Amino acid sequence: MKIITVEQMDRGLAYAEACFETFRVIDGQIFDWSGHWRRLALGLSEFGLLLSPGHDEEVLFACLREAAKVGDDTLVRLTISGGESRWGLTRRADEPIVYIQSVAYAASQPAEFLRLATWPFALQKKTAKFVADYADTLRALHGPVDAHVLFEQGGLLLATASANILLYRDCSWCTPPDTVGVLPGRVRNFLIRHKLVREMPCPVDWLQDCETMAVCNSGLFIQPVAWVEGVERGEPMVMRHRMLRTLTDALGAAEGVRLR
Repeated sequence: MKIITVEQMDRGLAYAEACFETFRVIDGQIFDWSGHWRRLALGLSEFGLLLSPGHDEEVLFACLREAAKVGDDTLVRLTISGGESRWGLTRRADEPIVYIQSVAYAASQPAEFLRLATWPFALQKKTAKFVADYADTLRALHGPVDAHVLFEQGGLLLATASANILLYRDCSWCTPPDTVGVLPGRVRNFLIRHKLVREMPCPVDWLQDCETMAVCNSGLFIQPVAWVEGVERGEPMVMRHRMLRTLTDALGAAEGVRLR
């Protein structure tokens, strides 16, 4: 066991005073970088951490530089914490700390297989990717044993452990609203902004009769769902549904996107 004695502690670790974004860098381009940065800055502002003008360009250049060292399709996690400070909850650090983690993107299986589970905590509006929120996710998963979980609460669908969900039924795409408990994902918001997907409460029962389903985030972009464990259906979900093309065609034309 390695034991380290320190005079200062990173506040992201000590008090979860940190936010992060995850995205791919493909051929030197990032899908919706400005959206990622705005969401990150909004989250940090709730801690009273205000990013200065020009920080976005500095951090963007650093992300692109580190991603290029890995390859032409790289998954990046950008984390900004409160920085190191001495003892005390209200003791502000001199400056935030930026962490950039880059790995080669490895495509997951062509279809998601999900397991339905109940979110066990009170729901809160999610404006950004707060580190503390994902600590709750690990608690809900009882450790990183199986991340392919679709959460619901009170009979309404929320999201998976790491992605928003999209359901196609009654001739339209829908996704749970981000008013409570659902992160406003960048791909999700792109589809809503282009009027391809509507926000609305999505009952768990819709899993029984939706024609097709997909998950989306800034890593895998859009991926169809094959089935959800524990849900009885008269017919299987259509994996190559024609209406999936309406989503992938629109998203595929955006900068920084690569679809299979």
